[in-house]
Amino acid sequence: MMTKINCIGLVITFLMVNSCTIKDDIPAELTNNNLSSDIDIAVDNIYNGYKDNLNTIGLSIGILKNGETHFYGYGETKKGSGNIPNQNTFYEIGSISKTFTSILAVNMLLQQDLDIETSIKSYLPEDLPTLNRNGIEVNFKHLLTHTSGLGRMPNNFNKSKDAGKEFADYDERLLYSYIENARLHADPFTQFLYSNVGMGIVGTVLKRNYEMDYGKVLQQELTIPLGLSNTTAYFEDTNIDNWATGYNYKGKETDYWETLNALDGAGVINSTISDLLIYAQANITPPETQLGNAIRITHEVYFKEYETGDYGKSQNCLGWFKFTPTSLPDKSFIQHNGLTGGFNSELLINLENETAITVLFNKAPLNNEGRQAFISELLQLLSE
Repeated sequence: MMTKINCIGLVITFLMVNSCTIKDDIPAELTNNNLSSDIDIAVDNIYNGYKDNLNTIGLSIGILKNGETHFYGYGETKKGSGNIPNQNTFYEIGSISKTFTSILAVNMLLQQDLDIETSIKSYLPEDLPTLNRNGIEVNFKHLLTHTSGLGRMPNNFNKSKDAGKEFADYDERLLYSYIENARLHADPFTQFLYSNVGMGIVGTVLKRNYEMDYGKVLQQELTIPLGLSNTTAYFEDTNIDNWATGYNYKGKETDYWETLNALDGAGVINSTISDLLIYAQANITPPETQLGNAIRITHEVYFKEYETGDYGKSQNCLGWFKFTPTSLPDKSFIQHNGLTGGFNSELLINLENETAITVLFNKAPLNNEGRQAFISELLQLLSE
């Protein structure tokens, strides 16, 4: 769910207008839901109850239940196109990328017979100072649980520019300059503060360790082993004809975020509903390999303090959050969401019941309450 604690995403937006002056979009009356099963009908009923409050051009829904996958598209991939999103439609998944980055980092450490308590210092240029406060060095556990003491964004990120263009310009030189002057706001592992720059540092560490860029590491170490053929950090590797068009909160078409440069690990990945359910299944039944062990490790709760939002409470795993919905207090999900300039994504997995739901929207929301309520209803369906 888009709870208070982790809905931050990657968008740097300063809202200079009152929300009531911005017209919400209602998806066109188009769907590929053929209403041929009870779950099809249930999803359609839930959708129709909330469609006026979803404020999107289109959306894709994926459900994994009882060992079966179900895919639904509503609205349009592009306003006025008449094309319905399907299971192979590409979206920017934003900060869901952090779960991939976390698995990659743990896998790298296992390859080196190390654990998450390992300091990041030796993985960065030697001339950079040690990130620490009161003698406590920042390690992988701190970065992957958002408890490093680093801020949300680097203070040399130009928030006055278009966020997508600024990400594209934010190279390792700027990241290292930030690290050189960084001051931690708290001792590591004492406070939660969602940190895009922290996960960006992890992505850069992966690049340095494997001597290849983040996208190649992702491909070599994770997407190929898990069979994720439509999950990539490279926009140019996707078929533009299969893309949804992204829209900002004002309903204006946005440029795709083709790179986040030195911050790729925080949210550069593109994927589809179909691939995200394959990814969900790999988290439910990880392979009996070192990568599988890394996946399992990321599911554990490490920072046990709860953060509470309107729809539930969360604890910090590695990259993931453990989310307990208010409406389902006896159910827990590993969860993450994502937000870019023109897209919004949700992924929730119940490891115990072996179920999952993912929803992808092609519009960034100004107010997310309608989507939260919609996903809460889908979780009820998932748990029946």
